[in-house]
Amino acid sequence: MGKRIAGAIDFRFHRQKFKAALRNRPTDLEIFTTPRGSTESLWPPMGHPDRDFEIIQLHWISKFIDYRSFFGSLPASQPVVWTLHDMSAMTGGCHFSDGCLFYRTGCGNCPQLERGGANDISRHGFLEKQAAIADANLHIVAPSRWLIESAQSSLLLQSAKSFTRIPYGIDADVYHPMDRIEARNRLGIAHDAKVVCFGAMDMNNRRKGGKQMLQAFAAVANMPKVTGLVFGAGELNAPGINLPPIHSVGMVKGVQQQRAVFSAADIYVLPSLEDNLPLTGLEAMACGTPILGFTAGGIPDYVRPGVSGMLAENGNADDLGQKLRLMLSDTQQCQQLGQTARQMIVDEYAATREAFDYMQLYAALADGDDVDRVAA
Repeated sequence: MGKRIAGAIDFRFHRQKFKAALRNRPTDLEIFTTPRGSTESLWPPMGHPDRDFEIIQLHWISKFIDYRSFFGSLPASQPVVWTLHDMSAMTGGCHFSDGCLFYRTGCGNCPQLERGGANDISRHGFLEKQAAIADANLHIVAPSRWLIESAQSSLLLQSAKSFTRIPYGIDADVYHPMDRIEARNRLGIAHDAKVVCFGAMDMNNRRKGGKQMLQAFAAVANMPKVTGLVFGAGELNAPGINLPPIHSVGMVKGVQQQRAVFSAADIYVLPSLEDNLPLTGLEAMACGTPILGFTAGGIPDYVRPGVSGMLAENGNADDLGQKLRLMLSDTQQCQQLGQTARQMIVDEYAATREAFDYMQLYAALADGDDVDRVAA
């Protein structure tokens, strides 16, 4: 119990310093987290019986697991498969680096901190993570080529035993096209509208490209019958900017409403400036809707020009607007792209394929077989 009390005091002191270091950090950035968990997240928890695990599978562990106590409790031989969904595992605290490459050399002088320095909290976080996982039997998985390549180039994950790309899978029997007129009737959208869809959880998040989306959408304001279809908690509006009419459905609840939203759209726009393998794009494609996105992160893995949609130069709002006009001007091409996008999901991104890939990896580790250090 003494260790528990001491741990609580240590954590409160660390948390105070951590919060102070994040003060005045720009609000349009992703979260920044510490590798230290609270006393409630220490592993193994009090009263938890020791158990033998053939394989431990991790996903998003920030705020849930204390690095030192968790990895320190594992025998060196314990296989740990860690599926990355952002960059947190390879940085000193940020979840997306916003173009910074310091995670390749050890962090410090973090551009996301107001008072960054050689020994700032990003450097301390990096060193704590590095010490915690140094002896771990880690096998890194990431869904996109961009994220797996970022992991391979990171200094923090150099001790990992293997790197494997396993893309997300979509159940094409669950996500499939709905009749467009039926979908638009459900949402109250005109049958002859040219519908551009966009998900806006937080329009102020710079990584999501809301600013570029607004500029691109303004570029098609003079086109006839163009309508925006926005879902999520955010709103796509900007005083003083001439935009087409926008239909907002708020938070989408349930697969049927998701199918209606994606099926009602002629185009789904992914303006993220940095991203892993956005699931909304895969879901839209499964519903027969082509994608327009930036050449950012894992988006080019499935947005293939002339096959499933079009790509614009990353961050270039003018290029995004031009590509949007081009797609809206050719209804027949959009429909064809939607059909081939749907087929790509069936052929390459099936949920059964994702499950099979993990089963192969687990079987190899359970049998003690060597896993290729790089399998992408």
